[in-house]
Amino acid sequence: MLKTLDQNAALPNHALMESMKKLTASMLIMISLWGLFGCALVRAPSLNQYTLDTLELMEASGLAASQKSPGILYTHNDSGDKATVYVINSKAMLAARINLEGAKNHDWEDIAVAPHGREKTSCIFVADIGDNSAKRKFVTVYRFEEPALLDTLIQVTNYEQIKIEYEDGARDAEAMFVDPLNGDIYIVSKREENVGVYRVAYPYSLQDINIATKEMTLPLSYVTAADISPDGRKILIKTYTSIYQYKRKKSQSVVKALSGKSKQLPYYLEPQGEAVAWDAKGKSYFTISESVNDQPPILYHYR
Repeated sequence: MLKTLDQNAALPNHALMESMKKLTASMLIMISLWGLFGCALVRAPSLNQYTLDTLELMEASGLAASQKSPGILYTHNDSGDKATVYVINSKAMLAARINLEGAKNHDWEDIAVAPHGREKTSCIFVADIGDNSAKRKFVTVYRFEEPALLDTLIQVTNYEQIKIEYEDGARDAEAMFVDPLNGDIYIVSKREENVGVYRVAYPYSLQDINIATKEMTLPLSYVTAADISPDGRKILIKTYTSIYQYKRKKSQSVVKALSGKSKQLPYYLEPQGEAVAWDAKGKSYFTISESVNDQPPILYHYR
C-alpha cells in the first residue's frame, strides 16, 4: 500500500540523494543491457558457437589469434587469477596453459599477437591495464615470444615488462592492440563518455616507465576490447553492445584510420563480452564472454 509523504518529515540528505541517483542510473543501464540480451543485433552470414570445454576460464577477458600455430587462440581471465595465458583451438577446446613465472595478474584485460624487432619475431602481449578506481601509478604490458606448443603446460621466464603511465592521469582500460607495421602499442580507455586512444611509441623502454600519449578520442563509451588485423589494415573496437570496424589505407596512421567512418559488424549480444580478435588472416573474427550462472563461456566465430 502506498503512503503519502509527510511534509514535516525530514528529507534525505544530499549524500543520500546522490547515492540514489547513481543507483537509479546503474539500474537503468543494467535493465537496458539485459533487455537486449539474447537478441542478435545483426546476424552474420555464418555464425558458429562452441562451448568452452573447461571451467578454468570463467572470466575470459581477452582474445588473440596465434601467428605461429594455425587455428590457435590465446585468452586469459581478468583480475585475481594466476598469471596464465590459456591456449584454445577455434572450437573452444583447451590445448595448453602458458604460465608467466613470477608475474602478477593484477587486472589482465586484453591480449595481442604482433611481430617484434628486426627479425619480426611473433610475440604475445598481455595487457595488465584494468584499473576500476583509476588509481594505479602505472600499468604493465607483458611481452614474450610465442612458444612452440609442445606441451600442455609451458613455463615462461624470459618475458619483458613494459610499464606505462598515461600522460593525463590514471584511468581504467580494457582494450589494447599492437600495430604490426611499427610496433606501437595502443590502449583505448573504457569509461569516459568519449573514450581516449593512447599510444606508446615503439621502441619503448624496458627499464623506465613509458608515457602513453593521448592521440584522440572516440565517440564511444564502455569499450571492452580491440584488435588489429595481421596486415594492419583493419581495426576492431568493441563495446558491451557493439563491434565497430575501421579501415586503414596503405601508409595511413592508426589515428587517421580511427578518425574515419566506422562500420558496425554483426554481433550476437553476450552477457559480458570483453574480448574480440581477428583470425590469423584477418578475414573472420571471434568473441568470447565471461561466464553467467556458472556456465562455461561460449566462443563465437563470425565468418
